[in-house]
Amino acid sequence: MRNVRLGHIAISVSNINKSTHFYRKHFGFRLTEKYSNKEIGLTIALIKKGGISLELFEFKKHKKLPAYRKVLDNDLRTLGVKHFSFTPPDIEEAYKRLKKSGVKFATPIRTFDNGLNYFFIKDPDGALVEIMGK
Repeated sequence: MRNVRLGHIAISVSNINKSTHFYRKHFGFRLTEKYSNKEIGLTIALIKKGGISLELFEFKKHKKLPAYRKVLDNDLRTLGVKHFSFTPPDIEEAYKRLKKSGVKFATPIRTFDNGLNYFFIKDPDGALVEIMGK
């Protein structure tokens, strides 16, 4: 399978409308599909921006994100998929804009030894989203 590409990233959320608004407002995603299975109490929204697709799952009966998963260092030490990352054209400007908009931050801007900068924010349910760039 040499010619594969990422199909989508799935995120379970507590409120599909709130999460759709968050990703539209802060990252420019648009809602492309929304459907449900009333039998199991599930609503799914597919939101897209360019070649990126996020699939949001809202179960009426959901489990909250465990507290330890909301702390970056704890989450990274736990096996499994951790987060996804967006790369803005200007990381400093993105940091200032997100800070001004009231988004919850998990970290300030940090720098790796290769000069790459990053910071983490939290989505409406506390899931970690990385912003990375130079």
